Amino acid sequence: MQDLSSGSKDVLTPDSIQSNLCYGDLSYSPLDQFSALVEEVVVPILSNKRNHCEWPHVVSQDIKQHVHSLKTNVFVVAGQVRGKTLLPLPAGSERVEQAALERDKSGDLVDKSIIHSIESVVIEWSHQIREVLKKDSSEPLLEGKSPTPHVELLFWKNRYADLECIYGQLKSTKVSKMSELLERMESSYYPAFRNMFQDVLAALEEARDINIYLKPLQRLFEGLESVEFSEIKSQISPLMHTVCLLWANSKYYNTPARIIVLLQEICNLLIQQARAYLNPEDMLKGETEESLAKVQGTMDILHHFRQTYDEMRGSLGQYQKNGQELSPWDFSPTMVFAGMDQFIQRVQSIEAS
Repeated sequence: MQDLSSGSKDVLTPDSIQSNLCYGDLSYSPLDQFSALVEEVVVPILSNKRNHCEWPHVVSQDIKQHVHSLKTNVFVVAGQVRGKTLLPLPAGSERVEQAALERDKSGDLVDKSIIHSIESVVIEWSHQIREVLKKDSSEPLLEGKSPTPHVELLFWKNRYADLECIYGQLKSTKVSKMSELLERMESSYYPAFRNMFQDVLAALEEARDINIYLKPLQRLFEGLESVEFSEIKSQISPLMHTVCLLWANSKYYNTPARIIVLLQEICNLLIQQARAYLNPEDMLKGETEESLAKVQGTMDILHHFRQTYDEMRGSLGQYQKNGQELSPWDFSPTMVFAGMDQFIQRVQSIEAS
C-alpha cells in the first residue's frame, strides 16, 4: 500500500483525508512493477517524438539512448532475478525486417545505423553469454565450501534451463533476421555471432545430457538424508552403482574433473550426516558404551563407503556397452577423500579418548 499527498497544506481531518490523499497498491515484486513502469510509461513517453519535437537534435538523440539503456538494464536485471539470461534487443530492432527488404542491389542498407546497433548488441550478448558459459559446478569446492550433491544437481538443472532460454532467444525470428543482415552485409561481427551461437548450442547439449543422467541420483540422495545415519550402509552400494552408470552413459560427465566434484560432494553429504548423528551434546549426555558404539558405527559406514568406491573403481569394465572401452578412474583417491580422511582422523581421536 502506498499513500501520496495531493499537495494540499490543509490539516488532514477524517472528512478531508479521502480527498487529500491518493491511495494505491504496491506489487509484492517491486522489480516487476518498476519494469512495467519503465516499459509501459517511461519508454513510451520519452520515446514519443511529439514530446520532444522542439528539442535540439543532439538532446533528443541523447534522451533516446538513455531511455533505451534504462530499458535494457531493467530487462537484464529482471531476468537475473529469475535466474534467466535475457538478451536485450538493439535500438531500432523493430525496423530489422523492413531494413532487410530495403537493401539495394549493391547490398547496402538504407539505414546503416541498424547494422551498427546490431553489431553493438552482439558485443553485449557475447559478454553476457561468456559469463554464463564460464560458470562451473566446482566453484563452491574451489572456494573452500562443503557443498553436497544437491548443489551439483541444482547447478546443472538451472544451467540447462538458462541455456535453453538463451537458445530460444537466439533462434527467434527477429534475431535470425539480424543474423542474416550481418551475413549479407559481410559484417566483421557475423563470425563472432555465429561462434557465439555454436558455443551456446554445444553448452546446451552438454547441460541436457548431464541433467538427464544426474536426475536418478536425486531420489537416492533424498533417501540417504531421510534415514538415520546408522541405517544408510545398505544404500551406499546402489548409490555408487548409479554413479558408475552415470560415468558409463553420459557423453559429457565421464571426465575426471566432473566425477571428482560429485564424489567429493557425496563425501561432504556423508560427513554432514555423520556430524549430525554424532551430536556432541547427545554424546556427552549418553552412556559411554552407547556413545562409543555410535562412533564405531560411524567409522564402519565411512570405511564401507571407501571400500565400495574401491570395488566399483576396480570393476568399471562391467559397465561397458557395445564394446566401447570405458575410461578408468585413474585419478588419485586423495582428490576425492582428502576431506573425509581428515574427518575420519578426528572421529578416531574421539574413539581413542
